[in-house]
Amino acid sequence: MSKWQERVYKTKYKKIFSELNQAMRSLQDDENLPSMMCNSFDDKCFRDLFTTKIKVAHSCYAAAPNNCQKKSLFLNNLERILSINVNDKWPSFVTLSGYSVKFRYHFKNCSTVDESVLKNEELRNCGWVQIDINGLSAPNVVGKDIFFLSMMQDGFIPFYYGDNKIEDCYKGTGISCSSLYINGGGMEF
Repeated sequence: MSKWQERVYKTKYKKIFSELNQAMRSLQDDENLPSMMCNSFDDKCFRDLFTTKIKVAHSCYAAAPNNCQKKSLFLNNLERILSINVNDKWPSFVTLSGYSVKFRYHFKNCSTVDESVLKNEELRNCGWVQIDINGLSAPNVVGKDIFFLSMMQDGFIPFYYGDNKIEDCYKGTGISCSSLYINGGGMEF
């Protein structure tokens, strides 16, 4: 059953990843990218831009648990890793299709170094989103039904943590599962 559930989660996550990138392209076509419209750390502006492109059931702006997200944990049972607290008060919404997205905007010039930066490159992000592919339903665990994406100037890429993505996805935070699902064919190693 867990392999079947894993495939369902992987398929949903890839669909959401694609939908968010399509919304970003649409914002770019309208010349309404967050880097053009939002001030640094204006998380609500970041969320509100996406509500113009994605069908939203309702929005939230409160710490979890709330109407958009249940209390969540990282894979290693922590609530906070790096500067990310999965239950912090960031603007979020639940879509009509049932997934939720939490928005964190950094700097409009993308001056924050992304955790998924390669050692010799200058990859910068503008912020990140936390996706819960099944909204309020369990298990509410990063790496299982919750994933992170880094927002770049013109789209999203999978967020990951540290050099050993496989180790992080199995026994660590679960943040790296996002990258493995998109780039590595999933969890079957």
